[in-house]
Amino acid sequence: MANHRRGFTLVELLVVIAIIGILVALLLPAIQAAREAARRSQCLNELKQWGTAMHLYHDSKKRLPSGSSGPTTAYPSARRQTWVMYLWPYVEETNLVAANLTANHFYDPPGTIVNTMDGVCGKFVAIYSCPSDIGVDQTNGTYQRRRGNYVVNWGNSFYGQVVEPQGKAPFSHVKGDRGQPRKTDFGDITDGTSNTLMMSEILKAWSADDNDWRGDIHNDDGEFRFHTRLTPNTSAPDVFESGWYQPTGDPKMPAAAGAASVQVTAARSRHPGGVNAMLCDASVRFVSETIALDVWQSLGSMNGGEVGDEE
Repeated sequence: MANHRRGFTLVELLVVIAIIGILVALLLPAIQAAREAARRSQCLNELKQWGTAMHLYHDSKKRLPSGSSGPTTAYPSARRQTWVMYLWPYVEETNLVAANLTANHFYDPPGTIVNTMDGVCGKFVAIYSCPSDIGVDQTNGTYQRRRGNYVVNWGNSFYGQVVEPQGKAPFSHVKGDRGQPRKTDFGDITDGTSNTLMMSEILKAWSADDNDWRGDIHNDDGEFRFHTRLTPNTSAPDVFESGWYQPTGDPKMPAAAGAASVQVTAARSRHPGGVNAMLCDASVRFVSETIALDVWQSLGSMNGGEVGDEE
């Protein structure tokens, strides 16, 4: 009699396919979680590099860099700049330092070369961006430049707030005047460098046009800062001047229009459950988005005398 090999029945084949499907469904979340853990670790490392740069700048200048500056009636000669370019020497961006002119506004050459990314503010710097974010750079229009995810602590005030809170942030303007950027040294941080925020994350805009300030770290009008008036990843909207944000429909990026005197932006990230942050002692950690507002605000000030532990 002839030998006949027995093949799979249809039922057996379907069972095997179902088992493979279940295994894939179980493995994919684990793979995605592992990838996100790696991205979060890389993000922490980039923040640590900025923290080291802040300390090197302080060692050299005996103070922290200005958060931002710009001309005002009382200080018409102030240059429109942010903290970013002042840290280039300390993050090994010597080519940008050599090509830059801090006597110019960021939007003038060599900071910006119109209609191109060739200005020093348009050059790629790896540690500008968190690998988990999906935002884009400002590559369209006249004034093209890079955006970033890492920003400085503006504390418990609005941007441009004239009557400052009692507890000041390491970065702010004296009496809300852009011509008077606060010049903070570590001796001013009486709450302790391990109890005061230096930097955290935000999310970059999805529009490549100059119509959304989110992640615009070179622009003293942009989102080069976060505020501790809002907890991390809050559902409360960031507030920008009208016309300077684009709706995304993303619940992680709520935004609303408001007056120039009430601009406020929260620390935000795409890391599940919270944001990465760096304290003034240059230590970095992951902060839960469920942190109590009063605790977050106590970390936002450098001399408020608040008592609070990080969660």
